[in-house]
Amino acid sequence: MTIMQKSLNNLILTGLLFIVPAYTNTFARAQLPQTSTQNSREKILTKDELYFGLSKPDGTMVSEVEWQLFLRRTITPRVPAGLTVMDAYGQYLNSSGKLTKEKTKLIILIYENSPTKNSQIEEIISSYKQKFQQESVLRITSTVRVSF
Repeated sequence: MTIMQKSLNNLILTGLLFIVPAYTNTFARAQLPQTSTQNSREKILTKDELYFGLSKPDGTMVSEVEWQLFLRRTITPRVPAGLTVMDAYGQYLNSSGKLTKEKTKLIILIYENSPTKNSQIEEIISSYKQKFQQESVLRITSTVRVSF
């Protein structure tokens, strides 16, 4: 071996010492996220977002008085535990392909899922469509983790 090759080998070995970390006796452990069984205050519930368009087919709007009566007489009795109402604005293509822009009421419900509760929500949607001649009410359902 020539002096040049020995020097190159020594340089490579020295470089490896700086690149490869020295062995230490430490271990890393991954922690699992908390599950609902670890936190007794957490629950897995169902969340529904219901979008009620306020434009009627005759060009008029569902008035605030009409909305409040519907909320009090139809929605609240079916979801007495609570809900959130938000004013929104949206747009969609109706069944004839026309872009419709309208004010909207968004209801957010969080509840323990059951056939009875699902039926009550379907009754709310059906009642609104019939009462205000609506083509549809958008319903988005998801599962959520909540704690109080």
